[in-house]
Amino acid sequence: MFFSRSKDSVFYQTLVEAASNIVEATQLFRQNVETLEHKEEYAEKLKELENKGDEYTHILLHELNQTFITPMDREDILQLAVKLDDVLDGVEACASRIVYCHVEKTTPYLMQFAEILERSAEFLQESFIALEKRDFTSIRKHSVEINLLENQADRLMRESVGSLFEEPKDPIELIKMKELYEKLEGVSDTTEDLANVLESVVMKYA
Repeated sequence: MFFSRSKDSVFYQTLVEAASNIVEATQLFRQNVETLEHKEEYAEKLKELENKGDEYTHILLHELNQTFITPMDREDILQLAVKLDDVLDGVEACASRIVYCHVEKTTPYLMQFAEILERSAEFLQESFIALEKRDFTSIRKHSVEINLLENQADRLMRESVGSLFEEPKDPIELIKMKELYEKLEGVSDTTEDLANVLESVVMKYA
């Protein structure tokens, strides 16, 4: 269906659809960590979304190879495609880690991380919608919000990991939760990296 669009529209709309796919993934992840009762099912659904994200990446790479004149510099489109893929991979990896590390009980920290990732994904989606409209002011505003959310994730990581050492715990439980919290903060970092690439595009074309 993508190839019936104009060439410029293919790039913009595929980027929007890739960002929307991330929103769906973060929504599923948040639903998952509310109880962790069906974590295997959620991990499977997230793997399907990751595969879908790979398809969007392949479409963008195919179009870059086939199109002589692109709506943005090729390097910018490639960077955006790669970073979108990185964010989605990170969310899927966290869901998988919950399964194979046998995380059985959710925590308030997991919920807060999930909410931060979901809100960040929503701002990313809005940024890519704004990109096609060349609404650079909105992209800057969304980038500021994503940066603030990443700062929250930083503080949350320090607080969540610190809480693990406040009283004696099963060392295996401590290790797996520490790694999970750090992994979630890393996804937030990657989201901010993507927002920074968008801002660099804005600086170039505004």
